[in-house]
Amino acid sequence: MAVQRFGPNTSEVEALLDRLRRLTPEEWERVAKAAPGIGSVPDLEVRQSPEYFSALEVATRIAKSDVFPGSESAFYDAMRTAQLVADASAFQPSTRPEPASSAVVDDRLPPDAEAEAIIRLMSTAYEEESWRRVMNACMVAAGALVVRDWMTPGVYALLWRPMQID
Repeated sequence: MAVQRFGPNTSEVEALLDRLRRLTPEEWERVAKAAPGIGSVPDLEVRQSPEYFSALEVATRIAKSDVFPGSESAFYDAMRTAQLVADASAFQPSTRPEPASSAVVDDRLPPDAEAEAIIRLMSTAYEEESWRRVMNACMVAAGALVVRDWMTPGVYALLWRPMQID
């Protein structure tokens, strides 16, 4: 039997990666809305979605327990590959016209221009935070697929929920 890159569920992980490559901007938005916060304030996000983070901890422990030969590396490889696939999408903020770092507020601006610059800064920062949520949801779902057979259905459902976009 040939070694499969993502373990026994390689075909399911590959199907997810293919699906991510074809998501429309509207589907990416749905993933963003369904994804729990995982970003700039980790303690806050964990308190807001404790079940999701507990499920992620379970999946990580399962992967590290060597449930199949190479399960830990397959788990992290699936997560990293999902990140790369999502990063190549048009939804990714770096492919958008103006990243937050370019929306600088200058004290010498007139009040209306300063307000516009602040709004641009907040808007692009929000988009970047949304992107982190999407990216993390994709990574977690890919890792969950690797060890799905060793998780309870409820734990898997929590980790897969952001991907239910159809």
